[in-house]
Amino acid sequence: MISKQVTMQSGCTVHSNESRVAINLPSPNKNDNLRGWTTLSSATYNGGLQSFTSSRCGVINIKVPPTYDGINPNPAELIDTAIKADTDVELDANATVGMMTAANLNTVRTSSRSSKGVVVDAIVTAGISNARAVGADADCFFLKRSDDTNEHCPEPGTINTVVIINTPLTESAMIEAYAIAIEAKCAACAELSVLCSKSGMIAQGTGTDCLVLACPSFKASHYDNPSSAKPLPKCNSIEYAGKHMLLGEFIGQAVKEATCEAILCNIRELHGSIYRYHLHRYLRWITNLILCGARPCVPPYPMMPVPSAPMEVLALGVILIITSYLSGLILLPRKATVLLGAAAWDRCLPSVPLAIHPVVLAGKLISLVTKQVIPNKVYQSPMLGLMAGTAFLLGTLLLFWLGGEIFLGCADKIVSLSSNVICNSAENICSSNSFKVDATAFLLWIVEVALVETTFSLQLLCTIALQMAKFLERYQIDEARCQLSWLCSRDPSELNREELAGATLESLSENLSDGTIAPWFWYVFLGPSGALGYRIANTLDSRIGYRGGQYEWFGKPSARFDDLINIIPARLTAILLCLAACITGKDSCSVKIGLATAWRDCTQCSSPNAGWPMAAMSGILGVKLEKRDEYCLGKGHRDPQPYDIQDGQKTAQGAGALALLTSIVAISLITKNIDQ
Repeated sequence: MISKQVTMQSGCTVHSNESRVAINLPSPNKNDNLRGWTTLSSATYNGGLQSFTSSRCGVINIKVPPTYDGINPNPAELIDTAIKADTDVELDANATVGMMTAANLNTVRTSSRSSKGVVVDAIVTAGISNARAVGADADCFFLKRSDDTNEHCPEPGTINTVVIINTPLTESAMIEAYAIAIEAKCAACAELSVLCSKSGMIAQGTGTDCLVLACPSFKASHYDNPSSAKPLPKCNSIEYAGKHMLLGEFIGQAVKEATCEAILCNIRELHGSIYRYHLHRYLRWITNLILCGARPCVPPYPMMPVPSAPMEVLALGVILIITSYLSGLILLPRKATVLLGAAAWDRCLPSVPLAIHPVVLAGKLISLVTKQVIPNKVYQSPMLGLMAGTAFLLGTLLLFWLGGEIFLGCADKIVSLSSNVICNSAENICSSNSFKVDATAFLLWIVEVALVETTFSLQLLCTIALQMAKFLERYQIDEARCQLSWLCSRDPSELNREELAGATLESLSENLSDGTIAPWFWYVFLGPSGALGYRIANTLDSRIGYRGGQYEWFGKPSARFDDLINIIPARLTAILLCLAACITGKDSCSVKIGLATAWRDCTQCSSPNAGWPMAAMSGILGVKLEKRDEYCLGKGHRDPQPYDIQDGQKTAQGAGALALLTSIVAISLITKNIDQ
């Protein structure tokens, strides 16, 4: 294999080919006071603070396959074998710092700075496929746990940096110089706008970066009696290496220059040009944001409000909502654009304030009536309970149906009046009557979108599921148990890690049906009032429709009505989950087993509907979903793991996208038939 050789200003020799980059550090002369080299690094092989006295000191950066998982074979053994097999350079394995990369080693670039006998050399190789911003979601936990498999490891790519200084540094100066080198790498990433492959934010490097800092070390006699040691010409031990110092400037400039060139080489290799790279990254991020994953605003602690989305996500939401409205002018019926706009709102924008949220208002009304209005004797009598429960169900549905109609009617009047006032006060702007009509129509459309958005919540569901996955991946069991109460009413105090993961998947699939697919189904046929009515009925069932307890008979009408209106949506959800798994094409997801499991195990649950989506999710992921002493869906499958929540969340998002598309098509067909 042909090897290129470059001699740097510090005297080190760089040997590079497609399989490794090896750096020979110069041997100390017999007449000086240097005894070898001191290195500070985050390297896998001979990392940390090391001191070497061998005449064959060096640094090696070996190429590994893109599929290498960092575990097997052992990294130290892999590097040790590469060093001993390299007959061209002949480094001492005990005096060599070793790194690994899956990036193309043809990206190796060098840069030097020198003045008054002080030389700084930088040697960099770069791959940015797994670029990461600080604080971005992790891909694995310890990288040594059995479930941290290669399937869940990031894409290959590493920025490996070697900084060689020909002057001895104190330990504190080495740490300072090391920090400057890292900052220079971050500056290079910022200058080229390298984007995090997870969040779309500016990255500061990749998830596997390594940096080696090497400088000469004095002989022991020099430290024992510095005054008697032979002085080194212009090469005294340096104590400071910050940004105010010339050495800090040299390190920053050399590392930044070499890193920029190496990254540009990698970008041209992968994408042809930096402009195509940025286009690819933005399109990939936007596609992932819209179709695949939740917005990056998962709360760091349980039971905390969901943080506001970043500005670019909010801007994307506004663009999508406006696009939804404009699509109604040329293509879609108004009813379909309202649902499309509501889905965009749910994806990117915060929900309406809880103080006016219909579901919250319904919950407060239920608590008020059941605790302060209805006497206890009603709950104790089966006959009175059934009659009162039926009346309460019908009355609540009627109240909120009328409330929704009154709300939209009042909004129509208020918007029309406001438009008249604004247009009268700004005659130059609103000189045409068409502008007034268009503005009024758009504002009314926004009001209806806001109302429909309150009837479902796919984004919040997936966000909480992702938070559960985070807690479980980090073995934060107490936090996960606390957070589970946001998803279901099950007592989490005795649940282990696998049971918590299973409960999350069960809630994810069941709430996908109850909280998204069903409201959309009833919106298609009955409009906003149908979606709102369904949501109120579902809230009644969740508050008073459970078996046993005080509301055993009073809640039965609500429970049975909820079962009735979920018969079709629950089965549609199971089918959509299987179709979504087919589209995502993950090896771990089985569509055939999902359908078979849904058909076989759907009757195990006490609810006639909940078993369908939960059993489908069980079969799709190949996991067992079990509730102690009640049911076991997917019997014979393995126990669920935290990474299954990630796959389940993506499948749920895909099912939601299919449901949205199906709803829009159905609305268009129904509207077309009505018009004819």
